[in-house]
Amino acid sequence: MPIRFLFFCLFPLVSCAQTFSYGRFVARNHAIVWTEKFEIKDMDEPIIVDAVKEQLGEKEYVRFDTLQQHEIVSGWLINPPATTIAKARFRVDILYEGYVVAVSEIVESASNAETPLESCLLKSDGSFIKNIPKRAETLDNLLIKLFEIKQ
Repeated sequence: MPIRFLFFCLFPLVSCAQTFSYGRFVARNHAIVWTEKFEIKDMDEPIIVDAVKEQLGEKEYVRFDTLQQHEIVSGWLINPPATTIAKARFRVDILYEGYVVAVSEIVESASNAETPLESCLLKSDGSFIKNIPKRAETLDNLLIKLFEIKQ
């Protein structure tokens, strides 16, 4: 009997914490995050931070947060070209010989209306739809090109 009660109490917590993935897109609690880890050999953390800031700073559609933390670069993508993105939040965590990029709060612009990416790609249970639109793959490729440091 106590085991059934424990299962009854824990099941809602476990079921709400389900994580679904589609390539680099990860969905949890009805929120989508695009994430990728890039490896760079023979570069120290301060050099990677400077390279990321320099490369992203050249883009007119990148807005950095005013308060930057050590070894973390964050900000917003505002209307990047060749995409349907209206805005998206990004965070780059610098590691030893690499960095991890996470892009969240992705809002698409279509037909003069802005909609969160979650409403296009997720079912009501928080999992991904069966037939992912081609624009998700296009978005994936654009984000890789945007955040990859060219040495």
